[in-house]
Amino acid sequence: MSQPWWFNVSVVLFAGWWMYRFARQLMPERLPARRRWALALAQPFAVATRFGTFHVSADLVMTDAMRARFRPQLLHQMGLRIDASGDDARAHLARTLEAQWFRADLHELLPTDDPRAALAFACARTAFLARMTMLMGWLEPQVAWRVLLLNAQRAQDCFASWEDYGRSFIVGRRQWVAAFRADPFGAAFDEKTLAEWLSSRKRGWRSLPWPGLAAFSPEPAPAPMPDAAPSVSTSP
Repeated sequence: MSQPWWFNVSVVLFAGWWMYRFARQLMPERLPARRRWALALAQPFAVATRFGTFHVSADLVMTDAMRARFRPQLLHQMGLRIDASGDDARAHLARTLEAQWFRADLHELLPTDDPRAALAFACARTAFLARMTMLMGWLEPQVAWRVLLLNAQRAQDCFASWEDYGRSFIVGRRQWVAAFRADPFGAAFDEKTLAEWLSSRKRGWRSLPWPGLAAFSPEPAPAPMPDAAPSVSTSP
């Protein structure tokens, strides 16, 4: 005896619902919008190093092979010997990152360097370094995200759009490399690449508004009730 049509439809819908729930469990957890925006500044480096979900996934992890691959370059970028230990890296970051991140890559500019272009390049490198050292276990997440969000605010304050930021990054990287400064994570990034990133959602820039959310946006204090008596301050 065949089942009624509504029973077959119910089975299909129920099976589809369970498949959807299972697929959702397999999908990586997405980062909050403010954090995705902060990490998108580093996309030129992320794409060059084949981190496709660098600015999206909240549960991104480093494999042993990835740690071995990135370790020497990260230590070099931090100004440490490439045979430095993880404890050396953690101590260095604890001592210098929050105190000096805003001047990294900007304190030894050449007279011919464009400071604004250098700033765009510095914003990208700072975002990449903070995220990667956090993934390496060298930097506490709370500190890393504080630096990442402040770096994002700096970029929003200094550039007018993703296009403005991207064009400045192109110039900044060219002058960095022209001065024989090492750029181990860099890859060719030119006007054509920028145009593709601005027109395609694959790279993330087109789908992110500029400016993004403010780095730190506290909730406003609730307004007092109309019939509430004004508070009296007892502080001197």
